[in-house]
Amino acid sequence: MFSKIAINNVKRSFKDYSIYFLTLTFAVCIFYSFNSIETQTSMLEISKSTKSYMVTLNKLISGASVFVSFILGGLIIYANNFLIKKRKKELGIYMTLGMSKGKISRILILETFLIGVLSLIVGILLGIIVSQGLSVITAKLLVVDMNKYKFIISVNAIIKSSVYFGIIFLLVMIFNQIIISKYKLIDMLNAAKKNEDIKLKNPIVSIFIFLLSIAALIAAYTMVLKVGLAPNNIIFIASIALGIIGTLLCFFSLSSFLIHMVQRNKKIYLKNLNVFVLRQINNKITTNFLSMTTICLMLFLTITLLFSMFGYKANLDVMLKGNTSFDASAKLDSDIKGKKIKDIKESLDKVNFKFEPYEKHAFFTEYKLKVSLRDLLSKYSSEKEQKELQSSYTDGPVSAVKISEYNSIRQLLDQKPLDLKDNEILVVSNYEDFNNAFHEFMKNESAVVIDDKTYSIKNKAPIKENIISSTASLEFLYFIIPDNFQGDLKLYSSCFNTMFQGNNSQKSKERFADLFIELEEYRNEDENFMLIYGNTLEQLYASVYGPSAIIVFLGIYLGIVFLISSAAVLALQQLSEASDSLSRYNSLKKIGATEKMINKAILIQNLIYFMIPLALAIIHSIVGITVANEMLRMDNKSIFGSYSLMLALTLTIIYGGYFYATYVGFKSIVKNSD
Repeated sequence: MFSKIAINNVKRSFKDYSIYFLTLTFAVCIFYSFNSIETQTSMLEISKSTKSYMVTLNKLISGASVFVSFILGGLIIYANNFLIKKRKKELGIYMTLGMSKGKISRILILETFLIGVLSLIVGILLGIIVSQGLSVITAKLLVVDMNKYKFIISVNAIIKSSVYFGIIFLLVMIFNQIIISKYKLIDMLNAAKKNEDIKLKNPIVSIFIFLLSIAALIAAYTMVLKVGLAPNNIIFIASIALGIIGTLLCFFSLSSFLIHMVQRNKKIYLKNLNVFVLRQINNKITTNFLSMTTICLMLFLTITLLFSMFGYKANLDVMLKGNTSFDASAKLDSDIKGKKIKDIKESLDKVNFKFEPYEKHAFFTEYKLKVSLRDLLSKYSSEKEQKELQSSYTDGPVSAVKISEYNSIRQLLDQKPLDLKDNEILVVSNYEDFNNAFHEFMKNESAVVIDDKTYSIKNKAPIKENIISSTASLEFLYFIIPDNFQGDLKLYSSCFNTMFQGNNSQKSKERFADLFIELEEYRNEDENFMLIYGNTLEQLYASVYGPSAIIVFLGIYLGIVFLISSAAVLALQQLSEASDSLSRYNSLKKIGATEKMINKAILIQNLIYFMIPLALAIIHSIVGITVANEMLRMDNKSIFGSYSLMLALTLTIIYGGYFYATYVGFKSIVKNSD
């Protein structure tokens, strides 16, 4: 009998509270997908360097999953509590029919078990599909080949998901028993008749608190923009505290404040069912201002995490443009005092490394001139930009390479050689993509003075192709100078570039990867090898995209969990509101309100309830993203970069999907009521 009741209850609840089941399914799906990364990436063709980053990512995902399980566990218990509250009257009827609390608990345990098994199975099946797409994202982030990829199911992720969610549902069962044991029959039967208490009735007090919250938020924004992301700074900590307090006070006073403001305009206040809608919103926000604050902050974290992390990835894409021309490159710092080996050829000879015929290569020397980037841009930079440039690693003497060696580098890329007169130079740089002052310099200047001699700039726009593939020079500036340059040249580094040819490219990749590992080992033993830096193109991608992949994956993981949790809580609160307010909607029907008017009122109520925390979260996020961009040395335009539209669309689909499902569910509950 208990099984039959439990099954029927699950069917009925599934129809009315499908959002609860969808949330459980999405939670399992996301949990499985990210915990299956290790198995999925084992099928990708990744280098040893990339693999080390993936090991780190898997460890961080496992650690984050513990945190995520607490969030999802809290969400599930919270959602379950709403379902229990909604069913108080039903459970009270069971008790009036003579059923003991123990038997009611047995029914709830069976229901929880059925719900858990169903959502776990569907979630894992959906997760298996989603995880395949996650593998594609992994390949894109790490710029790796998918030739070896095949469809795969992660047994470890299935076991982990089953264990974690099994524990969560066990806690839900215990929670249900505790709740039922505390309920009284009279409370259950009269649950639907209880109204929310209005916590803030005085209009003057509500206006004062609302203005106080705005002042707190403005102060928080100003402080955090001033000090940036500095966790050890007391001002930063104070800005976070003020932001949380301001958000809390805003939601505490907002509904009463809005009502008093709208009441001033009788045309709007008395139009259609606006009076009813505003009172409903006021009751709900006033009652749930703590949860609304939490939801707003979670949405803020979601938006800031996703946009900042993908903005960071987009910024790296820009920085790598022109930096990946060569299959392998290496540099020996030659300006260290007391260093015996000044030429990288000697270093290669010392480890008995010889280039194969199918490994085209070019050696060149990098010098430093007696002119700095700050000198060049002083006319076009503000005082603030000058200070920032002075403290930046990009400032300092400009690098130079002789034209004959530069042409040998171009020859590797099958490009035509360039000619320079004795009084000409070429500019090779990507600073235009990061520095507006440099753009103005190239636009307006036709010559530079080096060692009291004027050299005309031959190219009007800089050549945006680096002379070396190296993570140490993602932002680069070189002057290509004549071979007979008469100025002061300070030896800085000795370098080589290589291009792999024919069918032996894989062999060459392994040879050079081993070479750079060997040189790294020599650095620990011989001071002459201390400052040799080399990498293959794969190693370059791994070192640049490896950390960004970790950041982006964790951002996506936590962001989606926060987003689903926030939207689910809002949805469940509104559906609970529908059940609690059935008598009010029935009263509207009795006084002549049409179904169209009621549906419109439901739409407006749900729209306002979903948009209020989102709107404030977006304002918070604009400040948060600005601060994050400054910390990550990104141009603010990256906020509106190529990934932004995709992210905005994803957030709209998930959040908007929950809103629409809530509206449909709310409307269905009201329509089917007597």
